[in-house]
Amino acid sequence: MNEERVRTLMSLEERLGWHFTDIALLDNALTHRSFVNENIASARRDNERLEFLGDAVLELTVSDMLMQKFPDHA
Repeated sequence: MNEERVRTLMSLEERLGWHFTDIALLDNALTHRSFVNENIASARRDNERLEFLGDAVLELTVSDMLMQKFPDHA
């Protein structure tokens, strides 16, 4: 990751009011597959694995909430 990208991500951290322990994960989370495919030399990873994990966590959370709110519905 180049210095300009690190500065951009650190600026985002400041605006969010949150410091990421591993800024590379933030970079990964913000990198779309199309960018990686068009910039192969960048050696960056896309966010699809994180997206898949996030979708699974969200599905589990919503399912649990619905089961608790409507225990008699199947």
